[in-house]
Amino acid sequence: MLLALLALRISWNTSFAFSMHPTQSCSRTQAAGISSRGAITATTSTAATTTTTTTTRIYQSSGEDTQEQPLRFLGKGDRALIREGVVLVAPTHEYDHFLMRSAVFIHAIGLNEYNEHVTRGVIIDHPTAFTMGEMGGGSIYGTLAHKPLYQGGDQGNDSAMMLHSHGQSGIGSGAMIGTSCIYEGGIYDAMDLVDDGKMDSEKFKFFFNHIEFSDADLEGMLAATDSDGDAWASLEVPSSVVLNNDFERGDGWSYLRNQIRQLTA
Repeated sequence: MLLALLALRISWNTSFAFSMHPTQSCSRTQAAGISSRGAITATTSTAATTTTTTTTRIYQSSGEDTQEQPLRFLGKGDRALIREGVVLVAPTHEYDHFLMRSAVFIHAIGLNEYNEHVTRGVIIDHPTAFTMGEMGGGSIYGTLAHKPLYQGGDQGNDSAMMLHSHGQSGIGSGAMIGTSCIYEGGIYDAMDLVDDGKMDSEKFKFFFNHIEFSDADLEGMLAATDSDGDAWASLEVPSSVVLNNDFERGDGWSYLRNQIRQLTA
């Protein structure tokens, strides 16, 4: 698998039937729990209603994240809300090689190349031993070449994706993922802007491949609750958590599990 990294396709774009996220500023203008594009949700109508009663806090930004969204618990098990921009946190009984002790940022929901409705995300805390410069075949240079490469999942045709929180700043599609204050793409513009001191390199993160869930996969995952009530949970988190480049394996998972315990105590 790691040899395949040498053939990375940089600035990865999804192969979904839709390829753009709705353009918006980094603000919390959507009602909590409502997907802008009919994203899959495994909640019942009652559970969804319960979740969306949480007051939405609105932040304004002029292209940069002047204040991050707070960490918010959006449900557990079959009451968990699934939409673009949320993070799914694995229970202790998850034993899949990639998903155990993982936190998964959901970045796209829609039809894949086989016309199947799927949900895609990247694991935020599974670093590889390589940097983007080492694996980019000479196409990545400057400061961003020294950024670590994270293993986003086991699917994706050996391609790479860059996420960042620099907003509608002229790089990438200029469209936010959900209400996460996180954006995708724009590597070539970003390299020069970072090296010129116009952007903060700490707000960029690279992922190799991704995780893909069918609707049936998600339904089964969320229904799996152990005797202690532990199950997959859904959260909104600050962009700095998703884009943390210091996470070792399981660090994001451990941090968010602790946050869930405090929020649900």
